[in-house]
Amino acid sequence: MIGNIWALLVMTSFHWDLRVVVTCCGFGYTFSTMKQYYLETDGRVFLLRRNGKYVFPSRREEVPFSFTEMKTISLGEHEIIYCEPVLEDHPSDWVHKEDVPLRDDVDRVVRKAINYSLPRIVVEGITRNEAGEVLMVKPSRGYNKDSWTLPGGFLVYGESPEEAILRETAEEISVEPAISELVYVYSAIGEENSYQWLVFFFRVELPENGEIKPSHEIVETRWFPPEKAPTAINSPVMREGFKRACQK
Repeated sequence: MIGNIWALLVMTSFHWDLRVVVTCCGFGYTFSTMKQYYLETDGRVFLLRRNGKYVFPSRREEVPFSFTEMKTISLGEHEIIYCEPVLEDHPSDWVHKEDVPLRDDVDRVVRKAINYSLPRIVVEGITRNEAGEVLMVKPSRGYNKDSWTLPGGFLVYGESPEEAILRETAEEISVEPAISELVYVYSAIGEENSYQWLVFFFRVELPENGEIKPSHEIVETRWFPPEKAPTAINSPVMREGFKRACQK
């Protein structure tokens, strides 16, 4: 193998940075990952004061207690390790995560990581016709633009999941549906954006005389055979959640 690989430990104004430099055929490439530890318990976040800003610790030695690494939040060049601290008492002096958006003295990486840690709540409707086919929609915008997915969307402020799926279905296919039951609740971390998704899958029924008409939000609707429906769904999170919901 042609090339040399070595690591440089660089001290920046905010944290230590493990920087890997790869040289191959006379060309040098630098890839930088800034690792930081996000420690939270009961809504309180452990932060350090550095250069006038509250930041995440970037070295284990900066944390005066034990903790367990749980998940990774990828924020571009920043690798945020979400951790569970081991404490004897409640850390009442730590910053509360609800106060972070209001504070100018908190580093932007901390703000963004905490935003990513808040679950995105989504509702999805599983509708079948007499042949057992599954109704799918192709949105004109949003995360699933120009890709197949189930009718549904985000929960809006003040809604219940049941209200959300009725609203989303009616908005997307112009038919007032009815809910027969909540089938499954799926939680997962997104592969592309590190968000935590909380997805409510409902079995939805349409009136016999209801005519499906795609709204301005939807490019196309289609009934998929049950064996092809899972693979048609573009989102890995929704695809896996749908598979599990169909087993219930």
